[in-house]
Amino acid sequence: MEQIAEDKPNYDFTPREKDIISLLVEGLKNEAIANILYISISTVKVNLTSIFEKLGVDNRTQAVAKIFAEGIIPRQG
Repeated sequence: MEQIAEDKPNYDFTPREKDIISLLVEGLKNEAIANILYISISTVKVNLTSIFEKLGVDNRTQAVAKIFAEGIIPRQG
């Protein structure tokens, strides 16, 4: 999983949200994220809703774009 940069804008993500963000930017779907983190799909959805609200976006595509644009997780390659 990607490491979330500590010196970037602070959205006060919880540790679980950070885990989900790291998997989200890899392009994984909710079911895969749930399986990897040993949580329910509804828990993934609740956390995604919180992440979207904190970032001020409406969907996962906008979230990933903002995460990379603000350097919350550095783009690899």
